[in-house]
Amino acid sequence: MKKLLLLSSMIIFTLFTKAQSVAVNTDGTTAHSSSIFEAKSINKGFLIPRMTSAQRSAIAAPALGLLVFDTDTKTIWAFNGIVWSNLTSAGGGSLTLPFSQSANMATSSFQITNQGTGAAIEGSSTAQFGIGMTAKTTGDGGWGLYAFSNGAGAKSIYSYADNGIAFHGENNNPANTNTLMNLINKGAGKTGSFQLVNTGSTSANVQIAGNHLGEQLKIYQTNAANTSAAVSIENSGSGTGIEVISTTGYAVKGVTNTATGFAGVHGSNNGTGGSGVIGVSHAPNTQGVYGYSNSGIGVRGLSSSGTALYGNSSTGYALETNGKIKIAGGNTNPSAGAVLTSDASGNATWQTLPAGTPKIAFRAAGMADPTGVDNMIPSSLPGELAIRKKVDFAAIGYDFGNVYTLYNGSNENTASKFTVPMTGLYHFDAQFEFMFATVLDFKEIEISLMVQRGSETFEMARGGGYINSVDNTLASVSTDLTLLAGDRVYVAARQYNLSSLPSPFVSSIYSNFFSGHLVFPFGN
Repeated sequence: MKKLLLLSSMIIFTLFTKAQSVAVNTDGTTAHSSSIFEAKSINKGFLIPRMTSAQRSAIAAPALGLLVFDTDTKTIWAFNGIVWSNLTSAGGGSLTLPFSQSANMATSSFQITNQGTGAAIEGSSTAQFGIGMTAKTTGDGGWGLYAFSNGAGAKSIYSYADNGIAFHGENNNPANTNTLMNLINKGAGKTGSFQLVNTGSTSANVQIAGNHLGEQLKIYQTNAANTSAAVSIENSGSGTGIEVISTTGYAVKGVTNTATGFAGVHGSNNGTGGSGVIGVSHAPNTQGVYGYSNSGIGVRGLSSSGTALYGNSSTGYALETNGKIKIAGGNTNPSAGAVLTSDASGNATWQTLPAGTPKIAFRAAGMADPTGVDNMIPSSLPGELAIRKKVDFAAIGYDFGNVYTLYNGSNENTASKFTVPMTGLYHFDAQFEFMFATVLDFKEIEISLMVQRGSETFEMARGGGYINSVDNTLASVSTDLTLLAGDRVYVAARQYNLSSLPSPFVSSIYSNFFSGHLVFPFGN
């Protein structure tokens, strides 16, 4: 009978608990309507199953939400359907370290929002070679660190260092072909900026070093509408804008399909004294500047008023060519059959020569200083020691070939001189007249044709006159000379008058002249 009564009571209790919440308390109140079970006490607690970490891990097929107290970690653990999660820790809410947890979620596993100005997360290390914070991923396409900012002037990543390195990126897998650092900018600002603000530093602002087989730096400009330089460097100091040193390869190589492979531009409108491009080579059989083109121009020099290309060599060739040469533009004006010649300064021009002997002839006449002040013939030394002086003529009768420079009171090196345009045989005639107003024992004068070749000057022909009374005296010379292109020919005079009295020239253009012409050039 007692067993039947106990069974009936249990059935009634079971039906009752299925119908409402259960409350365990001492004050007689019912359980909260949202709770299926509620325990109340002011001097007792709720005790869940207690076990070690090994016992907890050994539970077979734990149910989602299963709770146990781990006696090893002294914390409550819950099973989240995949792994056990540590819900509590001793010490008033601080984590027990080391802390490790795994999750499989599409949202952030750990998120902290700080509405103040401090850091949301800070990691620091005081040990030598310690790491303040580590972010890593082992899945394909994953991001070790993702930083996002959406405020004006905000920084996605801010790295600061007092003595160490502000940012260090390293790839330890030799087989990795991914980019170590990738920056994508969809805005209108700079993608990257480097600034070394220590004015006393001589270190490089950016240094790239590698021990690989590819380029150290590669820049792509993929916008076909771009008209700006892919690389622009401005140097406000006196140093070189770009300096390239190569041990065995090209120092600078420019390749283009339609435009200029390499262009060097010097300065602004008021810039002086610089060069657009300087190529220096110290090793033999190497090139300071090397230009190559399959069908275009290998090296191009442009200048509005200066020198487009300048070559200088102390012992070697300033310019060496292997192939065709084309000279045009400026004052060269090429034409069919023209001959390239130059003046005494090396300025080259194309000269069109007619068939046969070129027309090279001139005649200068009259004295540039008829009073004899500038053309005085010194006579203080006797005989061969008397000094010769160049005779300056006053006017040009004709000058075919523009070969004679008239005296103008300056440029003594070229005044009153005939410059030989080409190597050949030339004929010259020269004469001048002296006026003697004093009776002397004798008066003897000489006229000489002088040739200036490089730094040397020598006499090529001589004529003279003698008189022993008050009268005018003529001195003349006529001769043929073989001369080299670039030689300068002029007339000089002297007298053997021991009295050292002045003997001025007569200014007549009929009795004072210097003429010459090309008989024939050598090679024709």
